Amino acid sequence: MPEARMNLKALNGPLLWGIVAVLLLLVVGLGAWWGYSGYRKTSLRQAVAPQVEAADARLRAALATPLEPDPAQAEQAAAQLDATAQDIEARRAALGALDAAPDPARVETATEALDDAAALVQRQAAVLRSGLAFTQARDALQAHMRGARSRRGAWVSEAIELKRKMDRAYFDYKYALDGLAARLSDVPDQDLAAQVRERIDAALKRATDARAAARRL
Repeated sequence: MPEARMNLKALNGPLLWGIVAVLLLLVVGLGAWWGYSGYRKTSLRQAVAPQVEAADARLRAALATPLEPDPAQAEQAAAQLDATAQDIEARRAALGALDAAPDPARVETATEALDDAAALVQRQAAVLRSGLAFTQARDALQAHMRGARSRRGAWVSEAIELKRKMDRAYFDYKYALDGLAARLSDVPDQDLAAQVRERIDAALKRATDARAAARRL
């Protein structure tokens, strides 16, 4: 028995050191894992942030675009908004290509923000195009009404059709303006959104007044 106790005691030293060595390895391993995890999160944040910041800058520039440009420049302005929306969509696609595992919530939030921004800019392009269509329809009606020598026969039929086209264009424009206004709740800067809402209200009032004036001719 004394000999057995001596052998057990002799084994306790190496066993204890073995346990200590295993614990140290676990601590080192956990430290390395946490360090690598933190590095991956930082790398992901550095990849996401520039895309969000660039998209926000493009959105702000788009919202500064006049809602009622000169008719000769309206289509060009709308095309520029299309290009802005495509740029934001490309940045959203770049986010989708990232490995979101280190911080999925960050990537999801950024993706939703870029989706909202692209949709808002597309709505703004629709406003410009529908506004141009309304202006053209109104001008066509005004030209017809003011250029009449005799208000009967085919002239009356054409006037009715031109009024119908103007009304349809007006309601398309109103629908586009309402759609843009609804999207403004997605804008992070609500002070900027409020300014755009004021411009939307002013544009709709001018269009409503212009429609009423054209119908009185």
